[in-house]
Amino acid sequence: IAAELTSILRSVGLKTATQKYHYDAAGKVHSGENAYAVLHAPRGDATEAIVLVAAWTNMDGELNQSGVALALTLARYFKRGRSRACIGWSLWSKDIIILITSDSKAGPQAWVDAYHNEHSPESAEPLQLKSGALQGVVVVDNALNHRFESLHIVYDGINGQLPNLDLFNSAVAIASGQMGIGVSLQRMWKHGDSYRERLQTMLRGMVSQGLGHASGPHSSFIPYHVDAITLQAVGHGWQDEMAMGRCVESTFRSLNNLLEHFHQSFFFYLLMQANRFVSIGTYLPSAMLVAINFTIMAIALWIQSGRPQKSGIAFAMLDKSKEPEVEVVEKDGMVASVSKADMVVVERQLFLPVALVVAFHFLGAVPLYVFNNTQQELGFCVPIEAYPTNASVGFGADSVDLRLLQRDFTNPRRHHYIRFYHP
Repeated sequence: IAAELTSILRSVGLKTATQKYHYDAAGKVHSGENAYAVLHAPRGDATEAIVLVAAWTNMDGELNQSGVALALTLARYFKRGRSRACIGWSLWSKDIIILITSDSKAGPQAWVDAYHNEHSPESAEPLQLKSGALQGVVVVDNALNHRFESLHIVYDGINGQLPNLDLFNSAVAIASGQMGIGVSLQRMWKHGDSYRERLQTMLRGMVSQGLGHASGPHSSFIPYHVDAITLQAVGHGWQDEMAMGRCVESTFRSLNNLLEHFHQSFFFYLLMQANRFVSIGTYLPSAMLVAINFTIMAIALWIQSGRPQKSGIAFAMLDKSKEPEVEVVEKDGMVASVSKADMVVVERQLFLPVALVVAFHFLGAVPLYVFNNTQQELGFCVPIEAYPTNASVGFGADSVDLRLLQRDFTNPRRHHYIRFYHP
């Protein structure tokens, strides 16, 4: 399949290459072959690049048929120019990389690791083609075979990392403002902008960041300080592939106009709705005060436990047979009788409790080790109905061939389909 994809991209006039990878994780083998192409900007110096990603199967295990076809269509569209009148007159100032991975997790991770020379030679092949520093990534996910209703923007990264808020706002402004397409997030398909729905969206985002798992192919790029999002078509509506292609093109035009990397907006935020968020300056102080309060109160109670709980004189008054032992204390010219029991203070060492706190923090590495080394008994199952009955699915399989039914790439109103068949 990767060879057929590269032949299609090569016919457009792009430089193409493939990358094979093989990972063994949690008792499961992740292997495949990535296909990618580089469109060199005629007005650029190959120091910056934008990436368009389309995974062969999305995070739900569905065949990303319309997404891959749209990526191939946009590759030729970007190469030829904005319209028929300016064919051959490209205005791109940054290189464009078209990446088609075999899955949504291992494939993007292997490619971005090799791009930054952080890969293991035993697990992934090095890249034959490279460009400049990655400025942004847009992932296309459209596994529907009908018109869609809205775009679901997925932005969560690995270990709770987030892309710059400007990239998210640009995608929302283009989709909802220019194209009139509804935008949803955190799987809140119907959002009435009420208090309850805002709270639910924010809590879903907090849970997703707390789990730290990958939410899409874009998640592999964020640890390398590359802002990335996934545009996922959802629902039944009247929007077609042309509308989604225009959203992707406009987002790429916005990234192409960047003079420097995203840095002005927030990297830490909680989204409540597509147009509402909570910044780090609002929620972090309260969270820090709550965390510090537990530590201070724990230390205060530990020190206070070394002091006597009852007065020695009052205790002696209850027991008539015993005379209270008192001690005369003089301070600042004043004399007072104080029970010796009240003067005895047990010294509390802080080394032991601090050592216990540190030890419990390090114990958090135990479940992390267990999760990474436990054998996975249940594999990742792909719905059979997502594939034709006469198809043999798998990247790099000799019995699988690929044909792209092209009906004039230059006509955006035509549809393009990908079909599996046995030779």
